[in-house]
Amino acid sequence: MRGSTTVTGMENRPPAGWIEPAGKDLSRLLELQAATAPAASRLGLDVYLVGGAVRDLVEGRPLSGEWDLVVIDRSGSGARCLAGELASVWGWREPVPFERFGTYLVSGPAGPVEVSQGGLRSRLPPPSNDPLIADALTRDFTLNALYVKLDGGVTPAEGPAVLDPCGRGVRDLRAGLLRSPGPADAIIRDDPARILRGARFCATHGYTLSPSLSRAARGLAGLLSRVAVERIRDEMHKLLMAEAPSAGLRRLAGWGVLEVLMPEVQAMVGFRQRTPHHYPDLFRHTLRVVDRSPPDLPVRWAALLHDCGKPGTRTEDGKVDRYIGHESLGAELASGLLTRMKVAKATAGVVIDLIRLHMVHYSSEWSDRAVRRFIARSGENLPMLLELLEADARSLRIRADKLRALARLRDRVEVIKETMAPVRSPLGGERIMELLGIGPGPGVGRAKDILAGALTDGVISGDPEEAERFLVREWKGLGGRRS
Repeated sequence: MRGSTTVTGMENRPPAGWIEPAGKDLSRLLELQAATAPAASRLGLDVYLVGGAVRDLVEGRPLSGEWDLVVIDRSGSGARCLAGELASVWGWREPVPFERFGTYLVSGPAGPVEVSQGGLRSRLPPPSNDPLIADALTRDFTLNALYVKLDGGVTPAEGPAVLDPCGRGVRDLRAGLLRSPGPADAIIRDDPARILRGARFCATHGYTLSPSLSRAARGLAGLLSRVAVERIRDEMHKLLMAEAPSAGLRRLAGWGVLEVLMPEVQAMVGFRQRTPHHYPDLFRHTLRVVDRSPPDLPVRWAALLHDCGKPGTRTEDGKVDRYIGHESLGAELASGLLTRMKVAKATAGVVIDLIRLHMVHYSSEWSDRAVRRFIARSGENLPMLLELLEADARSLRIRADKLRALARLRDRVEVIKETMAPVRSPLGGERIMELLGIGPGPGVGRAKDILAGALTDGVISGDPEEAERFLVREWKGLGGRRS
């Protein structure tokens, strides 16, 4: 432990909690300091690294590249000036301003750097006359309120000393506890996206939440409807890419967040399935599939949404339930959710196709032609579809037979692909929509499946006009269904 020391701008009061970090990955931090310290000195600013990078140092993790700087000065313009200096040093364009939050984004050799103005980042009234303590007490969690002063004092030999103005951030970090620095309700009202961030940290780092923060998240979940959808989407992407997304998703369900943001997912919570292979609770099954799927964003989204059509398609058949067409309804529901969340069209398109195609009942009776049709129908999504099918199979209550069948299907796919020419729909999505009078969604994928199957079976050639006539005729035979 280092002794306490005086920090400029803190009314000569010593900061609390200097500690030696465990992390040794300092090269990028030294790069950042080399540019920042001289600029801060010229401008007369106190500049601190805060947040994820400091957390990584204390935990001994590789630095994630989250560079958040906070500027403490009396003028209120220090962040803007420092961002301009850094942009000049790094030969970058003008800093990107987020003036509502007193924040500026620049990029350099160490990666993107966000520079914020102490006192402007939060809308809460200053809880202290000490500007650094005031900044710490308005952050999301105590473990994110740890600071390293970038004044040239970071050296490869010793590493940085870490400042803990709240006096409990290091302790909470080592305990894996998410606690709000100030009153939990006020911290969440200041930025409701902190609810999602808390769930995400539970999934990515295995943290737990303090009771007061959990109560506040549950009571204020409705405020998330006011948060920009892009921020919600980005938090969901980070959560879904965690090693165990279920740790965060369970909390979102328990707090009522899914009901506010993703009612398509909320409908699965507590939904009871009467089938021999599945666990009774649909949401429990879904969480198992998500955790068992590879960390590939489209696959994780598809795992989360693959059965979201079941609540809307259940029919009773004696002592069991049937969910005929749930993959088609699920694809439509997923299309709406992903559009609402502004997920990239390319990613959303893959997710929708994976959901639409995930009902595969392979048996040894499949002919080689049937396997070729499966390959053609899956197209470029085949590897991801097989990963989704395996994650789904591994999450069943009775799984051995399903996994053996899937292994045999993989083997046959590999053999047949070696001699099979690539098969693609002779018509693009825009032409299909124009021809059939439908909009974007799973219906387009279904039309491409029809054409790919016809090509595989030699029913049509690759001639676009022939394909158009065939598709219109087949679509009418299906009753013009969208999927």
